[in-house]
Amino acid sequence: MFQKGIAGIILFIISAQVYAQSISGYVKEKNSQETIPFANVWIKGTIQGVTADADGYFSIANPSGNTLCASSVGYISNEVSINKNSDAKTTIHLAKEVQVIDDVTINAKMPIAKVIFKRIQEHKKENRRQIRSVNNYKSVQNTTVYTAIDTSSIISRAFDNINDVSIEMENQTLRFSPVYLAEEAQRVEGENTEVVYSKKDGIFPRINQAIENYILRSVVVDLDFYKDQIFILERGFISPISSSAMLHYNLYFNDSTRVNDKKYYHFTYAPKNRYNSLFSGQFVVEEGSYAITEISAQIPKEANINFVNGFKGKVAYKQLPNGDWFYDKQSIDINMSLTLNKDTSQYDSERIDQVSSGNWLVNKSTIYSTSSNLDNIEGNQWKFQDEFSSSFVGDSTYRKVETLKENTYVKAADGVGGMALSSYLNVGKVDIGPVFDIYSTNKIEGNRITVPLRTSEKLWDNFYVGGFLGYGTKSEEFKYGTNIAFRPLPTDKVILRMSYSDDYNLLSQDKFLRFVKNNPNNKGNSNFIGALTSTERNPYIKEDKSFEMRFEYNAENDLHIEAAPYYTKTTQTPDVSFTKDGVSYNDYSNYGVLFNMRYAFGQKFDTYFFTRVYYSTPVPIVNFGVDIGQVKLHDGDIGDSGLYAHIRGSVQGRLILGQAFIVYMVNGGYLMGDAPYDILDQPVGSMSFGYSKYQYNLLHHASFAHNLYGNAHLHLNGGGMVLNKIPLIRELKLREIVSLKTHYGDLTNSYNGVFDLPTYYHNDPTVPYAEIGFGLTNIFKVLRVEYVRQLGGTYIDKSYTNKHGIFFRAEMSF
Repeated sequence: MFQKGIAGIILFIISAQVYAQSISGYVKEKNSQETIPFANVWIKGTIQGVTADADGYFSIANPSGNTLCASSVGYISNEVSINKNSDAKTTIHLAKEVQVIDDVTINAKMPIAKVIFKRIQEHKKENRRQIRSVNNYKSVQNTTVYTAIDTSSIISRAFDNINDVSIEMENQTLRFSPVYLAEEAQRVEGENTEVVYSKKDGIFPRINQAIENYILRSVVVDLDFYKDQIFILERGFISPISSSAMLHYNLYFNDSTRVNDKKYYHFTYAPKNRYNSLFSGQFVVEEGSYAITEISAQIPKEANINFVNGFKGKVAYKQLPNGDWFYDKQSIDINMSLTLNKDTSQYDSERIDQVSSGNWLVNKSTIYSTSSNLDNIEGNQWKFQDEFSSSFVGDSTYRKVETLKENTYVKAADGVGGMALSSYLNVGKVDIGPVFDIYSTNKIEGNRITVPLRTSEKLWDNFYVGGFLGYGTKSEEFKYGTNIAFRPLPTDKVILRMSYSDDYNLLSQDKFLRFVKNNPNNKGNSNFIGALTSTERNPYIKEDKSFEMRFEYNAENDLHIEAAPYYTKTTQTPDVSFTKDGVSYNDYSNYGVLFNMRYAFGQKFDTYFFTRVYYSTPVPIVNFGVDIGQVKLHDGDIGDSGLYAHIRGSVQGRLILGQAFIVYMVNGGYLMGDAPYDILDQPVGSMSFGYSKYQYNLLHHASFAHNLYGNAHLHLNGGGMVLNKIPLIRELKLREIVSLKTHYGDLTNSYNGVFDLPTYYHNDPTVPYAEIGFGLTNIFKVLRVEYVRQLGGTYIDKSYTNKHGIFFRAEMSF
């Protein structure tokens, strides 16, 4: 014990002595006293030194000399004596050095960075034109996604031999397992782009497409710094060479070099406001053409983007034999954490290499060539040629992917991920789903448990047979249905569907909702949280026996057309009755056809066995539908009942406002003719604690019923504009939310009700209904919490609305 005590004292004395001998301070400009970022600081006569940070601050531990030196390009070097007996910060002053560039004298009043930046702007249009004018070239792309694995962790025990499914990487103590691999070679000739070779694989077959379209499409982007903005994770990052860059960035001239009689200027740039979504990095400019020869960009940790620990992009340009500039290579590296972000690095460029177990490392490199030597070489051999000399994925890595795909835990993760995207859980030759329908609740059935099934693509890849069997614990009766689908072509260009069901359905069910929302919950709850937290069971349920056919046509990217003839027999229930002038009808039938046209303007989507899942983008999606039908009363002749027509249109999309964005869905419609009241537009709420995206949160189950109507659902995600600037709070990486939902409708004379409108609808007020919400998203990375309150006083004290409430929604957002 005595020896341990002596050792501790000795260690304390040594550490105290080392601490006493450290020296730190600032490098400042002599006249203005402004700090000089990235200056070189060293001990005279030694190689001991550091580079000052963006604030001009430096620190050297245990200096081995008595004189401290500092230098920076554009300044005269200076040196000061070191006082090792003082704890005070040391300040080194540097005076500006006068230089001449293109016959312009550079002095303290005209910084060299400002002069060269002006030259870049003067030549930018021509340099950009040169790059874009090259329309005959080849390229090879290599994309990889790896996940870091700690060999001592529990996850490594899921594999018999961790070395069989992982690789080592330079300068990393962790091992890395491949998640996704892709190679592609392209030939561009004029307006035509031909993929001459493609190979890809991933350990998650059901969610590989989501990795491509949700992750890679958002973060692995074309780095065109000649544009004013580069969009990453759908946020606009201002280019450091944009015309407005000097308003947002501090630009520092570092050095100049001469290679083959050409002079090159080296710059560093950093955001003036580190909390804005801006880059930091370096670039090099050639004197004369003032073209960018290479540029790198990192996303600072202060930008506070969820799931992104580090981002680094780099572009190199080259001069072609005719003197024009073109791309040489682009590369992007991303360090992503799907669990907990840990920002441990001081410098942005180091954050890529600060890897923890579970992190995803994403890399995409693209190499370009205009060489004609490749014309007679097969595309799969391009990557081996000198023009594309770079590292590429070997066959052994693809074999590791095949091994991982057979692992039980990987298969389970793939199944859950596929279920989240498509709403179906695959169990061999059978799919369970839609999962939204498994549990629901209403006043008639009580707790409703449903088993929905269909054959999977592992049985037939162009045909399925499905159905459901549901049981209500209160009604103690079974409900059922069956459906089939057939795809006559290898793609989903043409799809034929047919279904029959005997089931209870919501009185307010919106038949147009499925064109707007992927996999809508037919039983009414907005999400799983809504299904489990219902505050009042919906009594407005009708009993339907229905038959429907669907004929679908899908163009390659943009257009979806559907025609769906249907027949439905509807029977009244205790709270849903059908009366006309005092006469009650037990049931009625209606038959008709629903037409819909969807135009998505090339929006990205995934195809999951007869289903397209579209991803939210700034490009709007337009839907236009018409429902034409007729009602027949079973207790008498059809009488004077004529046709009805329901016209409906909607637009949805995302509007990007820098780091903030607005998601919107606006719809409107008009119903005319002889129609039952249950096909009127009925804006309702879910009456639960689950936040509803396309319903209202403060309305009750039956509120309004209109034939002329309009609805708007908007929400603003602030991207951390406010919360990122609050100390401690910004570490949580929360996003501020503001939502607005409005409805306006009327019951006009063009609607002739086949039945009387029930008294639980309240159409007397003609004032628009609106509710506004304020909240936070990305709590625990997956949760949105929002306080919602009514706007205006017309409906605030009504029996069919709530004044305010707190709601929850599962949500993943960058």
